[in-house]
Amino acid sequence: MTVIENPEGADTTSGTPAALRIHRPGTRPPMQPCAAEGGCPFQLKGSVPGRSNGVEGRTLQHHGPAPLVELPGGVQARVIVAYDLALRLTAGRDVSRSADHWPGFRDGSLAVDGVLRQWASPRNALNAEGEEHARLRAPIQAGLTPRRVREMTPVIEAIVEEALEDLEAIAEASGVVDLVPAFALRIPQQVITRLMGVPSALMGQFGQAATGLFDTSAGPADMQRSMETVLELLGEMVAARRAHLGDDLVSDLIRAAEQAANPLSDEDLLAQLMLVVIAATETTVHAIGTLIVHLLTHPAQRALVVSGEVSLDDALEESLRLQPPAASVPLRFAVRDFEDAESGQVFRKGEPILIHAAAAGTDPDVHTAPGVYNPAARPAASTSRSDTDRTCAPAPRWPGAK
Repeated sequence: MTVIENPEGADTTSGTPAALRIHRPGTRPPMQPCAAEGGCPFQLKGSVPGRSNGVEGRTLQHHGPAPLVELPGGVQARVIVAYDLALRLTAGRDVSRSADHWPGFRDGSLAVDGVLRQWASPRNALNAEGEEHARLRAPIQAGLTPRRVREMTPVIEAIVEEALEDLEAIAEASGVVDLVPAFALRIPQQVITRLMGVPSALMGQFGQAATGLFDTSAGPADMQRSMETVLELLGEMVAARRAHLGDDLVSDLIRAAEQAANPLSDEDLLAQLMLVVIAATETTVHAIGTLIVHLLTHPAQRALVVSGEVSLDDALEESLRLQPPAASVPLRFAVRDFEDAESGQVFRKGEPILIHAAAAGTDPDVHTAPGVYNPAARPAASTSRSDTDRTCAPAPRWPGAK
């Protein structure tokens, strides 16, 4: 990600704030050369794996609440790094996730890099709005019923206990335990395998391909291959379940999709399945792994969780706030010209918008010591704010999130 508007020419790597000049829709002047070494645009630092989201977020915060940046493929977008602004945009009606509001995208007249295209193109429940959102979401709701969730509870508990027991065996055999494949990855993959009725062998291939969709260093060709692999594997799953419908999530989604007043096409069904599986695996893997790291590296906080003085829910929310599994999920779009009254930020109709959860979750105007992992202190520090302000990461905490 590259900051492309820095009218004051501040060095983004030094932490020097840059005063971002705001212009009315359609009146933003062209970029002028800047005096900083290397010229504009600035290359954001923080490319070290495991630290890039936080470093990138802190760098962006020096450019105001909604700096203009250049995303892969040359796409210019406004990146929202202020928590309160992110909350207003996701809860309001001025911004949509539907790429139908992106001029030139659907008809192909706008050239978009493969990475962003793969995120913006699918017509799934995440990227839809209104009646289309309701139609696409209906099969997921029909499949993920409270009954099925209750039935999965003992299954999940058994999966976790088995994983914990195996950790001891791995430690005895090698002396070293890699918690990502042995625990963080194993649990969500097995849960989604059981839930969807998918052969275990298929989940290994799917997991590898799904990981490619979240690889921020992947080029367009790599991203396209990952997407094609995911869709191919999902197609195999659907074909197998259609031949033999069972008591599993895929079968439920197929039944619901076929019985709807406006049945889903195969393409639509695959898009919904991909949304469910990716949400249930890749992001969960990172959420578990990051929480483990935070607790292992903060013994005082871990002791509070073990004693019950701090709930595991609060420990997880603090981990998600500090290091969300995904820094941002592209993209949103302004559905009209509008100005956010509180921040003074102006957005133009059709302008791409990226909510940077990693930056918004560490907004210094909201959180005291935003870079510190401290679930015990965070709720107390936020008592004057609503419950939704405690964390930026989980979408359900943002009313009306799209």
